[in-house]
Amino acid sequence: MEKTVRKLGLVGFVTVFVVILVSFSSLPVLAQYETTKTANFTIPSSGIAHIDESTTTGGVTIDVAGTISAIGSAATATYTGNPQPHASWPANVTLTRFLAITINMEAIYFRNANITISYSSSDIKGINPPYTLYKFNPDTNKYVALNSVVDSSAKTVTVTLTSATDSLFAIGGTTAVVVTPAPLASPVSPWIWVVVATVIIVVVLVVVLMLYRRRALNAWDR
Repeated sequence: MEKTVRKLGLVGFVTVFVVILVSFSSLPVLAQYETTKTANFTIPSSGIAHIDESTTTGGVTIDVAGTISAIGSAATATYTGNPQPHASWPANVTLTRFLAITINMEAIYFRNANITISYSSSDIKGINPPYTLYKFNPDTNKYVALNSVVDSSAKTVTVTLTSATDSLFAIGGTTAVVVTPAPLASPVSPWIWVVVATVIIVVVLVVVLMLYRRRALNAWDR
Protein backbone atom coordinates (compact mmCIF):
# COMPACT_ATOMS: atom_id res chain seq x y z
CA MET A 1 0.00 0.00 0.00
CA GLU A 2 2.82 2.37 0.84
CA LYS A 3 4.32 1.81 -2.62
CA THR A 4 0.95 2.62 -4.17
CA VAL A 5 0.74 5.90 -2.22
CA ARG A 6 4.24 6.85 -3.31
CA LYS A 7 3.46 6.09 -6.94
CA LEU A 8 0.28 8.16 -6.83
CA GLY A 9 2.16 11.03 -5.22
CA LEU A 10 4.81 10.92 -7.97
CA VAL A 11 2.14 10.81 -10.67
CA GLY A 12 0.42 13.82 -9.09
CA PHE A 13 3.62 15.83 -8.99
CA VAL A 14 4.44 15.06 -12.62
CA THR A 15 0.89 15.92 -13.71
CA VAL A 16 0.94 19.32 -12.01
CA PHE A 17 4.41 20.05 -13.44
CA VAL A 18 3.29 19.22 -17.00
CA VAL A 19 0.14 21.33 -16.68
CA ILE A 20 2.18 24.32 -15.50
CA LEU A 21 4.58 23.96 -18.44
CA VAL A 22 1.71 23.82 -20.92
CA SER A 23 0.08 26.85 -19.32
CA PHE A 24 3.23 28.95 -19.59
CA SER A 25 3.78 27.88 -23.19
CA SER A 26 0.35 29.28 -24.12
CA LEU A 27 1.05 32.73 -22.68
CA PRO A 28 1.77 35.49 -25.22
CA VAL A 29 5.36 36.30 -26.08
CA LEU A 30 6.23 39.80 -24.91
CA ALA A 31 9.55 40.22 -26.68
CA GLN A 32 9.50 42.12 -29.96
CA TYR A 33 11.25 40.31 -32.76
CA GLU A 34 13.10 42.46 -35.28
CA THR A 35 14.77 42.08 -38.66
CA THR A 36 17.74 44.24 -39.53
CA LYS A 37 19.58 45.34 -42.65
CA THR A 38 22.71 47.48 -43.04
CA ALA A 39 23.91 49.05 -46.29
CA ASN A 40 27.11 50.99 -46.93
CA PHE A 41 27.08 54.03 -49.20
CA THR A 42 29.31 56.71 -50.71
CA ILE A 43 27.96 60.16 -51.59
CA PRO A 44 28.22 60.37 -55.41
CA SER A 45 28.87 63.44 -57.56
CA SER A 46 25.15 64.30 -57.44
CA GLY A 47 25.49 64.85 -53.69
CA ILE A 48 22.74 62.34 -52.83
CA ALA A 49 23.22 58.65 -52.07
CA HIS A 50 20.17 56.44 -52.64
CA ILE A 51 19.79 53.40 -50.39
CA ASP A 52 16.98 50.99 -51.22
CA GLU A 53 16.24 48.48 -48.49
CA SER A 54 12.67 47.84 -49.53
CA THR A 55 13.30 44.23 -50.55
CA THR A 56 14.76 43.26 -47.20
CA THR A 57 13.05 45.29 -44.50
CA GLY A 58 9.54 45.83 -45.79
CA GLY A 59 9.69 49.00 -47.87
CA VAL A 60 12.31 51.56 -46.83
CA THR A 61 14.32 53.90 -49.07
CA ILE A 62 16.80 56.48 -47.82
CA ASP A 63 18.25 59.40 -49.78
CA VAL A 64 21.23 60.85 -47.92
CA ALA A 65 22.50 64.28 -48.97
CA GLY A 66 26.06 65.13 -48.00
CA THR A 67 29.56 65.99 -49.03
CA ILE A 68 30.72 64.30 -52.24
CA SER A 69 32.84 61.17 -51.62
CA ALA A 70 31.84 60.99 -47.97
CA ILE A 71 31.16 57.44 -46.83
CA GLY A 72 28.67 56.03 -44.35
CA SER A 73 26.15 53.31 -43.66
CA ALA A 74 22.41 53.07 -43.05
CA ALA A 75 20.89 50.48 -40.71
CA THR A 76 17.20 49.64 -40.63
CA ALA A 77 15.45 47.48 -38.04
CA THR A 78 11.83 46.43 -38.44
CA TYR A 79 9.86 45.54 -35.30
CA THR A 80 6.74 43.41 -34.99
CA GLY A 81 5.43 45.68 -32.23
CA ASN A 82 6.16 48.82 -30.26
CA PRO A 83 9.68 48.51 -28.76
CA GLN A 84 8.85 51.44 -26.45
CA PRO A 85 5.48 50.36 -24.97
CA HIS A 86 5.82 52.69 -21.96
CA ALA A 87 6.27 55.82 -24.08
CA SER A 88 3.38 58.24 -24.54
CA TRP A 89 1.80 59.71 -27.69
CA PRO A 90 -1.30 61.79 -28.52
CA ALA A 91 -4.66 60.50 -27.36
CA ASN A 92 -6.87 58.73 -29.91
CA VAL A 93 -3.82 57.94 -32.06
CA THR A 94 -2.73 54.42 -32.93
CA LEU A 95 0.87 53.71 -33.93
CA THR A 96 1.96 50.98 -36.31
CA ARG A 97 4.87 50.00 -38.58
CA PHE A 98 7.72 50.54 -36.12
CA LEU A 99 11.15 51.10 -37.66
CA ALA A 100 14.53 52.10 -36.28
CA ILE A 101 16.63 53.88 -38.90
CA THR A 102 20.19 54.89 -38.11
CA ILE A 103 22.53 56.77 -40.46
CA ASN A 104 26.19 56.45 -39.55
CA MET A 105 28.50 59.06 -41.05
CA GLU A 106 30.59 62.05 -39.95
CA ALA A 107 28.23 64.84 -38.88
CA ILE A 108 30.25 67.47 -40.78
CA TYR A 109 29.58 65.59 -44.04
CA PHE A 110 25.86 65.03 -43.42
CA ARG A 111 23.25 67.50 -44.71
CA ASN A 112 19.86 65.79 -44.58
CA ALA A 113 18.10 62.57 -45.44
CA ASN A 114 14.75 61.79 -47.00
CA ILE A 115 13.21 58.66 -45.48
CA THR A 116 10.41 56.96 -47.40
CA ILE A 117 8.55 54.19 -45.59
CA SER A 118 5.97 52.07 -47.36
CA TYR A 119 3.03 50.42 -45.66
CA SER A 120 0.53 47.71 -46.46
CA SER A 121 -3.20 47.55 -45.87
CA SER A 122 -2.62 45.30 -42.87
CA ASP A 123 -0.19 47.87 -41.38
CA ILE A 124 -2.85 50.60 -41.28
CA LYS A 125 -5.72 48.39 -40.20
CA GLY A 126 -7.55 50.09 -37.35
CA ILE A 127 -6.37 53.66 -38.04
CA ASN A 128 -7.82 56.45 -40.15
CA PRO A 129 -6.02 58.71 -42.64
CA PRO A 130 -4.31 61.10 -42.93
CA TYR A 131 -1.29 59.17 -41.72
CA THR A 132 1.69 60.81 -40.06
CA LEU A 133 5.17 59.63 -39.23
CA TYR A 134 5.98 59.77 -35.54
CA LYS A 135 9.45 59.85 -34.01
CA PHE A 136 10.34 58.55 -30.56
CA ASN A 137 12.11 61.11 -28.37
CA PRO A 138 14.10 59.29 -25.66
CA ASP A 139 14.60 62.50 -23.66
CA THR A 140 10.85 62.98 -23.11
CA ASN A 141 9.83 59.32 -23.62
CA LYS A 142 7.24 60.46 -26.17
CA TYR A 143 6.34 59.83 -29.78
CA VAL A 144 6.03 63.19 -31.58
CA ALA A 145 4.51 63.87 -34.99
CA LEU A 146 6.75 64.91 -37.89
CA ASN A 147 5.94 66.89 -41.02
CA SER A 148 5.21 64.04 -43.38
CA VAL A 149 4.25 63.64 -47.04
CA VAL A 150 1.82 60.81 -47.68
CA ASP A 151 1.30 59.18 -51.06
CA SER A 152 -1.88 57.16 -50.61
CA SER A 153 -1.61 55.66 -54.10
CA ALA A 154 1.92 54.36 -53.58
CA LYS A 155 1.20 53.74 -49.87
CA THR A 156 4.29 55.60 -48.66
CA VAL A 157 5.12 58.18 -46.00
CA THR A 158 8.14 60.44 -46.53
CA VAL A 159 9.91 62.70 -44.06
CA THR A 160 13.07 64.81 -44.23
CA LEU A 161 15.56 64.42 -41.40
CA THR A 162 18.12 67.04 -40.54
CA SER A 163 19.96 64.89 -38.04
CA ALA A 164 21.64 61.54 -38.50
CA THR A 165 20.88 60.61 -34.90
CA ASP A 166 17.15 60.05 -35.54
CA SER A 167 16.24 56.45 -34.88
CA LEU A 168 12.82 55.03 -33.98
CA PHE A 169 9.80 55.86 -36.12
CA ALA A 170 6.19 54.71 -36.45
CA ILE A 171 3.25 55.44 -38.71
CA GLY A 172 0.30 56.90 -36.82
CA GLY A 173 -3.30 57.83 -37.44
CA THR A 174 -6.49 58.43 -35.50
CA THR A 175 -7.86 55.27 -33.97
CA ALA A 176 -10.75 53.79 -35.92
CA VAL A 177 -13.85 52.82 -33.98
CA VAL A 178 -14.23 49.07 -34.25
CA VAL A 179 -17.45 47.42 -33.13
CA THR A 180 -16.91 43.83 -32.08
CA PRO A 181 -19.62 41.39 -30.98
CA ALA A 182 -19.65 40.27 -27.39
CA PRO A 183 -17.84 36.96 -26.90
CA LEU A 184 -20.03 33.93 -26.34
CA ALA A 185 -17.87 32.77 -23.49
CA SER A 186 -14.88 34.07 -21.64
CA PRO A 187 -11.63 32.35 -22.57
CA VAL A 188 -10.38 30.00 -19.89
CA SER A 189 -7.21 31.20 -18.23
CA PRO A 190 -4.31 28.71 -18.28
CA TRP A 191 -4.08 29.07 -14.51
CA ILE A 192 -7.57 27.56 -14.16
CA TRP A 193 -6.22 24.27 -15.47
CA VAL A 194 -3.39 24.42 -12.94
CA VAL A 195 -5.86 24.88 -10.09
CA VAL A 196 -8.16 22.13 -11.38
CA ALA A 197 -5.28 19.68 -11.77
CA THR A 198 -3.98 20.49 -8.30
CA VAL A 199 -7.41 19.97 -6.71
CA ILE A 200 -7.85 16.63 -8.48
CA ILE A 201 -4.45 15.40 -7.33
CA VAL A 202 -5.11 16.48 -3.74
CA VAL A 203 -8.50 14.75 -3.70
CA VAL A 204 -7.00 11.51 -5.08
CA LEU A 205 -4.24 11.54 -2.49
CA VAL A 206 -6.69 12.18 0.36
CA VAL A 207 -8.90 9.29 -0.77
CA VAL A 208 -5.91 6.95 -1.04
CA LEU A 209 -4.67 7.93 2.42
CA MET A 210 -8.13 7.38 3.93
CA LEU A 211 -8.37 3.94 2.35
CA TYR A 212 -4.88 3.11 3.56
CA ARG A 213 -5.72 4.24 7.12
CA ARG A 214 -8.99 2.27 7.14
CA ARG A 215 -7.20 -0.87 6.00
CA ALA A 216 -4.57 -0.36 8.64
CA LEU A 217 -7.25 0.01 11.38
CA ASN A 218 -9.03 -3.11 10.17
CA ALA A 219 -5.77 -5.04 10.27
CA TRP A 220 -5.09 -3.74 13.82
CA ASP A 221 -8.57 -4.85 15.03
CA ARG A 222 -7.89 -8.34 13.78
